Amino acid sequence: MLGKRKREVVVATRETRRSSDNEQPPSTFPELERDIFKKYFESTFEPLPEYQTGTPSLLEDEDNATEPSSEEEEDSDWEGLSEPEQEETTVEVIEHRTFTDDTEEVELRRQQYKTFMTSKPPKEVEPTAKMKPEKPADDEEDAAETLNLKHDLDLQRLLKESHLLEEAKASSTLGSHRHKALDMRLQALGAKGSIFHQEKMPLTHRRGIITKATTREAVRRKEARENGIILERPTGKSNNSRARRERGVDVPAVGKFRGGTLKLSRRDVADIQGPSRSGGRGRRGRR
Repeated sequence: MLGKRKREVVVATRETRRSSDNEQPPSTFPELERDIFKKYFESTFEPLPEYQTGTPSLLEDEDNATEPSSEEEEDSDWEGLSEPEQEETTVEVIEHRTFTDDTEEVELRRQQYKTFMTSKPPKEVEPTAKMKPEKPADDEEDAAETLNLKHDLDLQRLLKESHLLEEAKASSTLGSHRHKALDMRLQALGAKGSIFHQEKMPLTHRRGIITKATTREAVRRKEARENGIILERPTGKSNNSRARRERGVDVPAVGKFRGGTLKLSRRDVADIQGPSRSGGRGRRGRR
C-alpha cells in the first residue's frame, strides 16, 4: 500500500466557506433558518464538522493552488511500500478444569442430597466412609504367612490328637478313634456337647458309663500325682434335679390343679390350718 498523504483541505474549505457565507448570505428562508439553528447549536456545543459545499469553480481553484504543495509532501513523505498492518489479535485462553472427585466423596454427596430431598427426619448416624482394603505390598510374604499359619493349625491339631494315635497302635478299632477325633474337632469349633452323649438310654447303662468315667478319672489323677504332674482342679457336679422348679403366675402355690379341680393332700390341709390349739385343762372329775 502507498504512504499516507497529509492534506489541509478541510481547513481551507472552512475558511472559504465562512468567507463565502459572509459575502453571500443565504437568500432562501430554509437556509436562513438552518443557519440560525446551527449558530445556536455551536454556541451551546462544539462546532459541527463542515463539508465541502462550495461552487465547482472555487473548488477547482483551491485544488490547483494546493497541488504543488501536495506533490512536495508526497515526495517528502514517500517511504516506499508499507507492510500490511498487523491486526491486534487478542489471545483467547480457555481453561478446561476437570474435577476428579473420589468415589467416596461422590457417594457422600449423593447421600446428603437424598437426605435433603426426602421428607423423612434425618438420622443421627453419619454415613461412615467405606475403607478400601489396602493392597498387599508383597504377595510372596503374604503367601508365606498363610502357609505358616496353616502349618501351625496342623501342628496344634496333631498335638491334641496324639493320644489317639498311641491308642490306635495298641488296638485295631480305627473307626472309634476317627469318631473321637471328629468329636474333638467339633468341640474346638464351638459345639455344645459331645456326639457320644446320649440323652435317652436305660438307667443301668447310664450308671455303668458314669461309674467307668469316674474310675478312669481317678486312675488318671493317681498316676499324675505319683509322677509329679500337676492337673486341673476337679470341678463339682451341679445337681439340677434339686433345683426348685419355677411355676407360672396362675398356678396355685398349694396343692395340684388338674382337670379344673384343685386337689389338696392332708399335708397341705395341715399346713393351711396350722397347729391345733386343743390341750388345755382336762375335764374335772366327779365329786
